[in-house]
Amino acid sequence: MTWKETWKNKWESQPVLMLLTIVIWSIFIGLCIKGGALLFTSVYSLFNPEVAKDLYKGLNLSAAREWHTGYYLAAVSLLIGIMVAKAFIFFLVIRVFQKIDLVHPFSREVSVLISRIGEVTVQVGVLTIIASGYFSWLSTRTMQSPALSGFLGGAFEYLIMGAVIYAISLVFKRGVEIQADNDLTV
Repeated sequence: MTWKETWKNKWESQPVLMLLTIVIWSIFIGLCIKGGALLFTSVYSLFNPEVAKDLYKGLNLSAAREWHTGYYLAAVSLLIGIMVAKAFIFFLVIRVFQKIDLVHPFSREVSVLISRIGEVTVQVGVLTIIASGYFSWLSTRTMQSPALSGFLGGAFEYLIMGAVIYAISLVFKRGVEIQADNDLTV
């Protein structure tokens, strides 16, 4: 079966799932663009310090750039790491939506993907806590606190969401075992 036939069959049998897939793709592409723009402007700012005044949508890390390049690179690396991890979460969600079949939803592959989504979500929460602490420390050294609300998000929310997704993955894992047992008894 070709990919066109697969997509056509999914659209006909699971239209809501396919619509959600398109929305998730949009978010994934947006996060990739945001992360790519931040990466590009960060590298460019190493050669032109003026760029650090507006890395992406008003993010001003020029004080850190002027104070110490190493600390500036660490700050930018944390932000890019968080962006990449968030994009990876949505990539995994896309893979789940591609693999899941609503007739037999429990499969080992989907269970592993859901578990991985939970792990990465917790990692984003931990990275956000580290980045918040680092930026607080950095602002005491440079006397300038950058506006990071659009870049960091809430660490606590990611930790809770990761825990919930991990719990769902355990339920899903049990569903895989029950479905396998039912397939053997039929």
